[in-house]
Amino acid sequence: MEPRILYNPLHGQKCIVQTTSWSQCSKTCGTGISTRVTNDNPECRLVKETRICEVRPCGQSAYSSLKKGKKCSKTKKSPEPVRFAYAGCSSVKKYRPKYCGSCVDGRCCTPQQTRTVKMRFRCEDGETFSKNVMMIQSCKCNYNCPHANEAAFPFYRLFNDIHKFRD
Repeated sequence: MEPRILYNPLHGQKCIVQTTSWSQCSKTCGTGISTRVTNDNPECRLVKETRICEVRPCGQSAYSSLKKGKKCSKTKKSPEPVRFAYAGCSSVKKYRPKYCGSCVDGRCCTPQQTRTVKMRFRCEDGETFSKNVMMIQSCKCNYNCPHANEAAFPFYRLFNDIHKFRD
């Protein structure tokens, strides 16, 4: 792929755009965060971006929907449209998200392809705000399970935010 180059006419400088991949979601179930670093902005400054993520709802029954002889149920779509909840507020629109399923052979099921959606939230007091949210497109079963690092993150702070996620 050709590198993308930004030109800032104000400062008369060129900049090669660099963006890391999104990190794994910080939680195996429930709401977590995913981060990346990019300089894809007019100032060409490296900034850390965050997005809300949910690999699977907590309490999801692991193997109930596996067909006989199958080892994995990779991706599950929400049976009905749902509103996302964040910091006591809910998404303005309803969505039918996909979640990662389960693997019965010692592997873990993690997102393989995702996209980021700017989601609008409304609180009970009428205040609205937008947050980036990960939407899963596909999942895969693998032996490289990132979940061992969960204990390293007792709480999460999103930039410019006062809400904390606790175990």
